[in-house]
Amino acid sequence: MAIFYLDGTTLLNSQAVFTDQGLTTPAADGFYSDGTISREQVSSLLLAAQNCGSCGVACGGTLSASASQGVYLLDLDVGGTNSDTGAIVITFDPINVPDGFKAMYNGLTYNKISSPVDGYHASTVATNHTYIGATASDCGISGSTYTLTEFSYVNGTGFTGTGNTQTVTVAAGDVSLSSSAPGDCVAVIPKPNASPSTVNFSFIGPCTGTAFNISVDCPVKLTSFQTNTTTSASSVEACGLSNNGTFFNVPVTGTAGNPALHDWIFSDNNGQFPAADGWYRVGSTSTIETQNGVVINTGTCASNSFFISTMRTTCSDFCTTNYTIPSPRTMLSNNSYANITIGDEVSVTALADGFYAYAATSTDTATGIFRVMTLSNNIVTSLAECSGANCVIL
Repeated sequence: MAIFYLDGTTLLNSQAVFTDQGLTTPAADGFYSDGTISREQVSSLLLAAQNCGSCGVACGGTLSASASQGVYLLDLDVGGTNSDTGAIVITFDPINVPDGFKAMYNGLTYNKISSPVDGYHASTVATNHTYIGATASDCGISGSTYTLTEFSYVNGTGFTGTGNTQTVTVAAGDVSLSSSAPGDCVAVIPKPNASPSTVNFSFIGPCTGTAFNISVDCPVKLTSFQTNTTTSASSVEACGLSNNGTFFNVPVTGTAGNPALHDWIFSDNNGQFPAADGWYRVGSTSTIETQNGVVINTGTCASNSFFISTMRTTCSDFCTTNYTIPSPRTMLSNNSYANITIGDEVSVTALADGFYAYAATSTDTATGIFRVMTLSNNIVTSLAECSGANCVIL
C-alpha cells in the first residue's frame, strides 16, 4: 500500500498531498480519501472536500433544495469518461428568495450568471458568491453576517447536514436582485481539457424558506452562428459589415445557433472566451449587442442595403477593369442603391477616401448594374456611371 503525507493535521485542513515525509514531492493529481471525505488534487493542490457519499454525482440531472437557511455543497462529476470537453451549462433557479451561487472548477471561481428576465448578474468580487432572487423576497441580506448550517448533497439521499457551520458575510457588491423572480438563470464553465472532472458548487441561503433548483449539463461543444468578429459602435454599423467568422451562443432566451436577448456569446466552442463588448452582425438580417459576454440589445438590418467594391483612386478603373462588388453596406439614412444621394454617410467606420463601385446585389463590374460613388470621410461627395471607358458624373 502506498503511503502519503499531508501538510495539515487532517485531509480536510490540508492544502496538498505528498509522497515524502519532508513534503517536497507532491503526490500525483487524483482523488484522495480518508474514508469520510474525498478531495481531488489538481496541479499539486487539493480542491474542496466532498463527503464520500456524494462523490461522483453525475452531470445531466436536476437537483432541488427546499429547506432552512444554510450553506449547500454539491460536487458533480462532469467528465463522463473523463474525456469530454466543451461548455458546462448550468441552470440555476433561486425561485424568489435570494440565494448565493458560486462554482469552483480547476482552481477558478465562476459566479457570473444570466437571467432570462434581466440578463447579467455578478458579484463585484470575482471570488465571492453572487446572490440572486426577487427584491420583494429579500430579508435584508446586504451587509449582514450569518452563522449557517452546512449541508452536503449525498447521492440518492439529497442534501444532508454535515454537522458543521459556516460564518457568512454578504457584501453589498455580492447582491444582484431582480424586480421579479429571475427564472432559470444560466452560467457557463469552460472545460477545454479532459481533466479535472469535478465541479464544486456552493449555494448559500441566508433567508428562511430558501429553495432552489440546479441542473448541470455534461460538457458539450457549442453551436456556431455567422458574424463579423470585430465590434461595431451601433447596430447600423454592424449591418454594414461582412460576416467573416463564427461565434457561439449559450441560449438563455434564444436557441442554439440563434442568439437572442440575455444569451451568452463566446468566440470559442468551449465557452472560454466571452465576446468583446459591442455590436455584431448575425447572419444577414440581425444584430446583437454584447456586454460582459451577454446579449443586452438586438437589432434588425435594413432590407434596403447595397453592396460595395474595394477602393480605387480613379473612377474610370471600374469602366475598364472587372472588379467584384461583394461587401454589404448600409447608409445611416437607410437609403437603398437606387436612392443614394450626395451627402449620405456609409454606416461603417473608416473607409478609405476614394472611388467605390456599388450595386443592389453582390455582383461585379463586368456583368452587373452598378454606379460609382466618391467617399470622403465616409460621406458621398459625387456619383457617376460608366460610359464606355469613362466615368460620367450624375
